[in-house]
Amino acid sequence: FNNEVETIEGDPKPGDIVDLFYYDNKFAGRGYFNSNSLIIARLLTRKDEEINEAFFHTKIAAAWNYRIKTGYTENCRLVFGEADELPAVIIDKFNDYFVIQTLSFGIDVWKEAIVNSINKIFNPKGIYERNDVSVRKVEGLEQKKGFLSEPFNTEIIINENGLQFY
Repeated sequence: FNNEVETIEGDPKPGDIVDLFYYDNKFAGRGYFNSNSLIIARLLTRKDEEINEAFFHTKIAAAWNYRIKTGYTENCRLVFGEADELPAVIIDKFNDYFVIQTLSFGIDVWKEAIVNSINKIFNPKGIYERNDVSVRKVEGLEQKKGFLSEPFNTEIIINENGLQFY
């Protein structure tokens, strides 16, 4: 939180990747910055690793492998923010279609990398963005929704425990 940060070195802009340190100057991790948010930095990793498209591909693939192990493969919450080490990202999988939310400025910067990763891992029939939530305004982002792939019929049928849902 912004009231827990003692010092900011340099002049990071919203969405910039920053290194985070404990009070004793030990490396705490790497994350993204937004001085306009109550949560000034969101941790992406505790390792000294580069944040790039490959980073997001690895995280989404790990989330998918975990869902496979737990038996959720047809329909599931593929990425659940911090629980899957991708703060402010939600990805839902409905058969071969995906719905994503990027709920903070810092992660919205990486939306293209997230979409590319979904395309590479799943080769989906479609991806839809549901970023029409008010928390985005607090982050300095516009609310929007729409296709991040070729348009598709959003009335799909999913199977859940032997029942069909539209």
